[in-house]
Amino acid sequence: MAVMRKKPNLTEGQFDQQVAELKKWIRDSVSPFENDTPAKQRARIERGRTDLLYFFSTYLPHYFSVAFGDFHGEWQEITELKDQLALVGAPREHAKSTFFTLGNPVHKIVYQLTRFCWPCSDTHEQATAFSTQIKLELEENPRIIHDFGKLKTKNWSDDEFETTTGVKVLARGRGDKVRGIRYRQYRPDMATFDDMENDETVENPRTTKKIINWIRGAVLGSLGKGYSAIMVGNLFHPLSAISKLIAEEDEDGLPRYVSKVYDAIVDEENQISLWPALWPWERLMQKKHDVGTYTFNKEMRNKVATEDSPFPEETVSHYERIELIRVPLIFATGVDPAATATSKSDFRSVVTWGLERVQMEFFCMHAWIKRRSIGEFFAAAYAQNDLYPGVVVVEENMLKDFLHEAIQNYAKEVGRYLPWSPITHTTSKIDARIIGTCEYLWEHKKMRFEKGHSDQKILEEQFVYILNPSVHDDGPDASEMAISHLQKGNGMSVEYTSISRRRFAGLPGDQKTGVLMQRGAY
Repeated sequence: MAVMRKKPNLTEGQFDQQVAELKKWIRDSVSPFENDTPAKQRARIERGRTDLLYFFSTYLPHYFSVAFGDFHGEWQEITELKDQLALVGAPREHAKSTFFTLGNPVHKIVYQLTRFCWPCSDTHEQATAFSTQIKLELEENPRIIHDFGKLKTKNWSDDEFETTTGVKVLARGRGDKVRGIRYRQYRPDMATFDDMENDETVENPRTTKKIINWIRGAVLGSLGKGYSAIMVGNLFHPLSAISKLIAEEDEDGLPRYVSKVYDAIVDEENQISLWPALWPWERLMQKKHDVGTYTFNKEMRNKVATEDSPFPEETVSHYERIELIRVPLIFATGVDPAATATSKSDFRSVVTWGLERVQMEFFCMHAWIKRRSIGEFFAAAYAQNDLYPGVVVVEENMLKDFLHEAIQNYAKEVGRYLPWSPITHTTSKIDARIIGTCEYLWEHKKMRFEKGHSDQKILEEQFVYILNPSVHDDGPDASEMAISHLQKGNGMSVEYTSISRRRFAGLPGDQKTGVLMQRGAY
């Protein structure tokens, strides 16, 4: 059963019926511990204090019946953060509400790791649905009662209750009073924000601003020292409150808040899903087939483009390689090295563009956008430069020492350097550089891609979703560097003169690409 949500049009009678059904479900689904002993009980309680996933599978087995994914371990780390707002954008049906809005508060309450807990939502009714579900676990769950005792008191309503151990839970909707509220001597020390917005609220910028102001002004300003504050949601719109908070930077240009955004697809090339136990690859692809790519990207991948995206998908311009025969092109390659190449890091990218000066059109010749080792990254850069000779532009802002050491080590291995052109950026990556350089070219179809070639489809997608904080921008960043260099008039014109029908092995990690231009493709 999913986390209970009280719909605005639900009557009190219907809500009470849901509560009764939930009570019965808890009683029927959670059995007492078999063959229990005091030693087993002590071991359970002790382990559950610090092992959140163990606590969930032991005391809330009716919610957590499937093997956890690796990302759930990261979520436990988020629950341990103090005195800062943390934001989690996760796909639908990946247990984000069950984990953060139900399971984590229950854990903190039974171990008395919180004294005053606020489940927060857009409306009081919705927040009450969350607090009710917490209350029912404390009241009805036989395993919790057995190990932690009876927690119910006379102060035991759906939206406000107090345990026998001196912990208070108070549901707060966006229209409720939050300033100056205390429980005994305690200020609230735990707030979870869930279901804070919907398709209607994101269409009104004033409403979105009010949501943001309520979260970080009214609520965060009311919390006590050592508080935990977590907002969970789906990034269904790039102008939503959670998207804006994730994208917000401080005065030093660094993320203002801790955030994690997840894609249901971890590695498309190797068919790895985020939660294999619940969403094996076949089921995930069936979901995509059933709902369509747009909805799948929105609900399961946190990828949503705005109607006013600077790079609309419908205006992508394509070309066929045969069009470039005998066309003089100037080449430049942009590279974006990530610090690491794990499944959670940015991609490493090597993108080569060719400029045709007469019509001033830019042709994407090859895009290599992968999570690979630094050695494979350099191999791709060398291979692309051999095919399309020109300057290789690299940003050295935060990786200067690491980057140049890696460049020199690889040059020793292969016996030569590439024509590197290191640059340092001082402006905003997306607004001032990528959009500023490429938006006009995209709109007027002066940036052209080749269908089915290398990783150009990934590159197109990264451009289309550039305003979405969950989507990597490594490819557009590398593209901007190459295109900006070509705009300066640097480089030597290379003319395609014939087509060779030889096959070749392709660049590292790529499929064979087939027919190549002989001259200029070297």
